[in-house]
Amino acid sequence: MEKSKHGKRNHREDGNTGRGRGKGRPSGGSSMKTNPGGMKNENALQPPNASTSAMNVIRKKVDPETAKYFLEISNLFDNKEIDLEDRSTICANALEETKWKELELVTDGVISHTLQILVQGCDLEQLCMFLRSCIQSFHVIAMDKFGSHVAEAALKALATHLEDDSSRVIVEEILNRICKNIAADATNVMCSCYGSHVLRTLLCLCKGVPLDSLQNFHTTKRSAVLAERLSGGSSRPGDQNLTSFEHGFPDMFKTFVRQMLQNAKNDISTLLTEKNSSLVLQTVLKLSAGDDDELNHIISILLGYDEDDNAQKKDYNEQKNKIVALLEDTAYSHLLEVIIDVAPEELRSNMLIGTLKGALFAISSHHCGNYVVQALISSAKTADQMKQIWEELGPNIKELLERGKSGVVASILAACQRLETNRLEISEALSAAITSDSESSGSIVARILFLENFLQEKSYWKWPLGVKMSVLGCLMLQSIFQYPHQYIRQYVTSLLALDNDQILQIAKDPGGSRVLEAFLCSSATTKRKFKVFAKLQGHYGEIAMYPSGSFLVEKCFTASNFSHKEAIVSELLAMQNELSRTRHAIHLLKKLDVDRYSRRPDQWRAALTSKETTQREFQAEFGLNNSKPIGQSIEELLSPQSPAKKRKQKEKTDKTTTADASHTKSESFQKNTKGQKSAKAMSEGESSSKKPVSMPFLNDSGKRKSPGFLSDKPIPKKQKHERPTDGRRFVGDGSSVSTPFVRHNVKQKQSIAELAALAGKDKLTAGEVRKLLKPEISAKGD
Repeated sequence: MEKSKHGKRNHREDGNTGRGRGKGRPSGGSSMKTNPGGMKNENALQPPNASTSAMNVIRKKVDPETAKYFLEISNLFDNKEIDLEDRSTICANALEETKWKELELVTDGVISHTLQILVQGCDLEQLCMFLRSCIQSFHVIAMDKFGSHVAEAALKALATHLEDDSSRVIVEEILNRICKNIAADATNVMCSCYGSHVLRTLLCLCKGVPLDSLQNFHTTKRSAVLAERLSGGSSRPGDQNLTSFEHGFPDMFKTFVRQMLQNAKNDISTLLTEKNSSLVLQTVLKLSAGDDDELNHIISILLGYDEDDNAQKKDYNEQKNKIVALLEDTAYSHLLEVIIDVAPEELRSNMLIGTLKGALFAISSHHCGNYVVQALISSAKTADQMKQIWEELGPNIKELLERGKSGVVASILAACQRLETNRLEISEALSAAITSDSESSGSIVARILFLENFLQEKSYWKWPLGVKMSVLGCLMLQSIFQYPHQYIRQYVTSLLALDNDQILQIAKDPGGSRVLEAFLCSSATTKRKFKVFAKLQGHYGEIAMYPSGSFLVEKCFTASNFSHKEAIVSELLAMQNELSRTRHAIHLLKKLDVDRYSRRPDQWRAALTSKETTQREFQAEFGLNNSKPIGQSIEELLSPQSPAKKRKQKEKTDKTTTADASHTKSESFQKNTKGQKSAKAMSEGESSSKKPVSMPFLNDSGKRKSPGFLSDKPIPKKQKHERPTDGRRFVGDGSSVSTPFVRHNVKQKQSIAELAALAGKDKLTAGEVRKLLKPEISAKGD
């Protein structure tokens, strides 16, 4: 068979064109017909609950001539015989050959691969013509093993044209027709393992999700979910992506979702427990995050309430038994996790108070339901909500660990730190669960590091060698070491009781090294931290050979004194050749300036001395001795910023100061009228219910709050006339403060931060030398 230069098939000698006509086939005959008699069609794809429309579509076999033609087209692409300028034309001509027989071609195992290339390489006009021809059978194509890949490729090709305003009208028209076709057979498409993928891609396309972010809404990795829940963050899934959905069709998305739920309302109970449909519903919820009205409507339907958008006002007790029973199903438990993550605050509170109250421990003990409880704990927004959870789960910490539900305990530890409540109680409960009354607390840390191993062996457990440490156990200890020191003394003592070899094994383990990092950033005394330094001394080069260990070495360098810093660099220098062969250690060698130390140690010492002197002056000037986390350098607190960032910080400071000044009188009145509280009244349960005070100058933009603001030594009560030492505000006597005063202090902070940066430079300009040697001149210039 001959073909033209651009892939268009030539006319045959019998007068019939090759387009859509095989031997003995009537001209213009369609390859898609409806089976009027309902006779059996062995080639038709029939899902378990196939609808009438899907069952009645007959797919004819591809004729040999057409198959040969597309094989030749495939060979052109495989052999790379097509020029870039001809690619679009060849793809368009080849797609024209699919007319009237799209269904049998896209569902063919071989030709479908060629069609994926064609729809990705053609222009928008030809792509839309092809999709229009497939609209009536798009739901069948989506549920086909091979056709689903062509459908996804076509949808992704459409997504590449969304940024072009001139193309949005035609794209919207095609998407609207596809959505209507899918919604009419929503239940079957959602339950199909192939249709589920296509439908999730279609939903993301309607919402405007960028192509490189599609995977985030298709599936969710358990490891990523666990890391988010234990990181101390409280942001809702999808909130950070709402601003990036610039090229979607929000109205079409809402209409499409409502049509699907309406058409599938009789099968909701099946959709909740079916794996593929559950994934679709999870994607719908994630994409709707932030739209409380739509979420209330969707969740009310999924939980079995009326479709009047009043789910948050209903009594959840009537659904309690049903929901708890369904939580034993994996698909439903995953769906309920997402519901809890994205649900509006009032709806989530009602679920906690109504539906799940009194059943948290039972649910936590289930292999699927415990993930729902973890989601509920991580989504708690107030100390009162956390107290309700603690009342049910607190007395059962030991049982949860013995049943292998360590994730629930880890979530409680992280949430108590985030909300600053019940930290003493959970700390003592965990300690009691790990050690018996007759045992000392010296083995707490060791047993938590190998948590699963210890729970299996218990009475005859010994420290294992060459065994990877528990991921959840290490995460628990990281959370513990963020607590105030007075709550975790037994954990600090237990860590220091480990011998040198055990500390070294911890430092080499990926999870264990992070535990040591958390300890170095904790509120424990410097003297106790230096005991860990002493046990690591002589092994820093060995530790730095491990990817996670290099971060620990850097943290040890930051938290140690001058002599110990030099000792660390000396050890790294001895292994410089070996370390330079690893990617992670190269960064460490550069950051600690090991090369300069090897060539000019005196210059290295001078630069480090100047840097530390600047830091001490900064701390003395601004009183950050108790508010700077140990193990965190001054550059991490105040790094040199670009003028644009400085302006933004200045504007934020002005707004915060104005708000602080307006509330000063009321705060002063409350302080003067407050009675003397007893020690019990000052427990964490009461203090955690208060809202945290804003810290405009030490705010880390939503990152996990460092625990280093606490100290082992009691802090004397601050007098009104003293300068505030916590960096929270520049108002101490209850009187209003003008904005220029704050601006002047901001300039001083920026000046000192610049000097700290200059002290670590190798070469300085004349202006930088003057600024470094005579800072008072620069200050006057400001």
